Amino acid sequence: MQSKATPKKSWLKTTLKITLWFLLLITLTLAIAYWTAPSWVPSQISKFLPPSIKLQNLEFKRPGLTSTDIDNLTLVLSTSVPEGDDIDARNSYTVNLKQVRLGYSLWQRKLTSISAQSAHLQWPESRSGNQQSEVAQTIPLPNLPVSDIVIKKLTLDGLTVQSILANDITIKETPNSVSLSSQLVFLDKEFVIEAKAQRVKQTLTQLSARVTQAGSQLTVEAEPHSTKHWKFDAKGLLDITEFYAEPGIEPSIEPVQFDLVGSLELDDSISLNLLDTSLLSTQLDAQKLGLITKIDELLQANYINSNLKQLNPQYHLALSPVESANFLYHPTKQQFSIEHGRLDINVMNPAVTAAVSLSQLQLDLNQALTAEAQRAQMMLSLAVNGISAKFKSPEHQAKSDTLNFSMTTQALLHQSSLLIKDASAKVSLAPVSYRGNNSTATVAQNSWTLKGQSAIHFANAKQNNHQWNLSLDKPVNPTLQLDAEQFSAKGVSAQLNYTQNTKAPSGLLTGNYQLNQLSLKQQPLNLSGLKGSIQFVTNQSPKGHLSFSSANYKGQQVGFSNISGVLDWSKLNDRFLAQGSLSHQQSKVPFNYQFNLANSKHNLKIKQSSLPVSTIRSWVTVLKDYPQLSFNAGNLEISSLDGDPVGLFFNGKLKLDKFNLKYDEFEVKNWTIEDSLTPSSKLSGTLKSHIESIELATDIAITDISFLMPHTIDSVEIIDLKGKLLNGTIGIPNLTINKNGISPFITNLRSIDINALLKALNSQDLTLTGRFDFTLPLTVSEQGQQITNGHFKALGEGIIKLKSKDSKNANIAFQALENFHYKEFSGTINYNLEGDYTIALSVLGSNPNLYNGFPVKLDLTLRGKLPKLLYSMIVTGDMTKPILDDLKQQQILNIQ
Repeated sequence: MQSKATPKKSWLKTTLKITLWFLLLITLTLAIAYWTAPSWVPSQISKFLPPSIKLQNLEFKRPGLTSTDIDNLTLVLSTSVPEGDDIDARNSYTVNLKQVRLGYSLWQRKLTSISAQSAHLQWPESRSGNQQSEVAQTIPLPNLPVSDIVIKKLTLDGLTVQSILANDITIKETPNSVSLSSQLVFLDKEFVIEAKAQRVKQTLTQLSARVTQAGSQLTVEAEPHSTKHWKFDAKGLLDITEFYAEPGIEPSIEPVQFDLVGSLELDDSISLNLLDTSLLSTQLDAQKLGLITKIDELLQANYINSNLKQLNPQYHLALSPVESANFLYHPTKQQFSIEHGRLDINVMNPAVTAAVSLSQLQLDLNQALTAEAQRAQMMLSLAVNGISAKFKSPEHQAKSDTLNFSMTTQALLHQSSLLIKDASAKVSLAPVSYRGNNSTATVAQNSWTLKGQSAIHFANAKQNNHQWNLSLDKPVNPTLQLDAEQFSAKGVSAQLNYTQNTKAPSGLLTGNYQLNQLSLKQQPLNLSGLKGSIQFVTNQSPKGHLSFSSANYKGQQVGFSNISGVLDWSKLNDRFLAQGSLSHQQSKVPFNYQFNLANSKHNLKIKQSSLPVSTIRSWVTVLKDYPQLSFNAGNLEISSLDGDPVGLFFNGKLKLDKFNLKYDEFEVKNWTIEDSLTPSSKLSGTLKSHIESIELATDIAITDISFLMPHTIDSVEIIDLKGKLLNGTIGIPNLTINKNGISPFITNLRSIDINALLKALNSQDLTLTGRFDFTLPLTVSEQGQQITNGHFKALGEGIIKLKSKDSKNANIAFQALENFHYKEFSGTINYNLEGDYTIALSVLGSNPNLYNGFPVKLDLTLRGKLPKLLYSMIVTGDMTKPILDDLKQQQILNIQ
């Protein structure tokens, strides 16, 4: 038993010794590996890296068995597998990492993780512009040394002029994707980036990224067709003020919202193709941008004030491509173009809507916009509503509280020329008021339409071409106040044309206008059927033509009608000149007119001419309320006339010859007037008149009438009127007619043959011989006529014979008047506004057939009603009938 136990102990002891020696060997091996690591770890780590990654530099501390801390680590990453030991620098990225912890597995012979406190990445230099190579159809992704990489801080050089700093970078790799998250610092701005690249093997198939920075964010989905051609879908919000903010200035542009779908091709040029679903929009504050201030300053420099500052300054800006627009930019040539489709730009707010459609664009940013290389085709539209404007210069003022404007046009910029075609604009104005040095004007609501086209050549050798038409949409009714006179127009329409071409190199303005009626307020003048034209060659004096079909003047004392006129006018320096003629039937009155624009003085000169007086249609006030006055003969001779037609201040001589007029039974024959005008007041002058005959009523006539008549525009004074009447005379010392009416006047009838008067009146019941003097104080007004304390007296003896059908039953007074021989005969006459008359008669005489001719004195008072005394006395001649009837019915006679 003892012998069996001894071998067992010996085997156990031997096993224990072997184990201890084995452990000692391993320990020794590890110790040797640890102390000899600086010589073998770099080569081992290089073996852990894929062929596309080369270990360029390694500075590490004493490594561990699973990880090591490295002071400096430089790797060269390539997107292609190198041939031999060389890596193409053009397709490689050099990464220098510091303070690195490198994890690895010696057993699995691979790296497991990389984390670094800082890193520097050098972007490969771009190829020379002279080197050409085929465009790769795929984009290879560089091999990563590990699936998880964490870098606290990364500096990227070579991609932009300024270094890019990235913090807290985390890179994760799977067989099908690579994801990255980081905080990027660039241009003093901090960006948060989250990106993910899909791949098949090492080939990039899709890239998605989300970038945020303060108020901006970007989401991109991109798919490469080649290394230079990408298809993308980008959405986001870009706060421009974060990149272009000015200190102390409030942001004027809201963040730009965009949704862009298209493709991007990067080569020597940048080609951007956007689908028509793309949109870019933002809100602009025109006030904060300074646009309104600039526009307001420009308007004020041209004496215009508006309410732009009171309008909403917020504008919505939208840009969108149409028909899959293609944009091309050459960085080296500084050229930008739209190769296909067009770009629509829309700006709007409640008051303003603007749209620009841009196509066929070719811009060389190194040249002026007017250079021959530039090209652009545009469609423009603009609508402005609710604008108020006021123009105020030292000499003129104009104002409109509401202005609406709309415009559409097409424009082409090509070969140093701007072609504008199919242009149409409309301006609608609320009532417009105007004030000048000596004038004011108002125009009711009106609208204008402008149409035309232009060719503007920026090369001096070519002639600009313009063809424009401006017209009133509807007739308007303006008024003009010129000094004290007001002009009112009705049915005004106008059309203007502007042309500039080789035939009119400096420009030609022509136009036509029409007025249904033009009226003056101070002077009762009306013109109708006015038609005119204008012709204005730029840098020359304007001229034109004007005609009117009818002119009517109805003053207080005189008027005219049915006169037409034509004139040619021109402007010379500060004078407005016109020459023409007035026409009536076959007669013409030539005239010259001049208006001084500097002092607002008018001058009219009428040459020697003749005009039928049938143009006169009214006469003195007292006759206007009666039947129509007619003129059947006479001529107005103008030997000279020179003066102000608006103020009616004239120097000249007029003659009215062989003038006949008729007013019911009242008729004037062969009236001759000579009028000498002086400019002391309006239509001031002295008229010398002679009338061959005035027939007052049946067979009653005043003959050989003469008088002087000083006159002005609103007053007429008849002085020393004399004439022959009923074998006697008539005289009016003074008669004044003015704007207040006819002043009281006295009519003196001397040595009137009463018997001749009664015969003219066909009086069969009364015969009266003898001659009488009458003195009649008359008052004539719109209410009627009055005779106040008129009186008459027989100049000698005479006979009264009054027939009576019932003479035997008549009272003694009527019997006496059947054959009354008077020695004295006088009386008084009164007549009031109501048409009541009172005639008091005092007769002293006898009837030889009664009481043996015993003398008696008769006092009779006759009362009755006789409307329209003057009309009955002068026009109809029937005034005696009611008086005789009253005399026959008189029952109370005072006999002495």
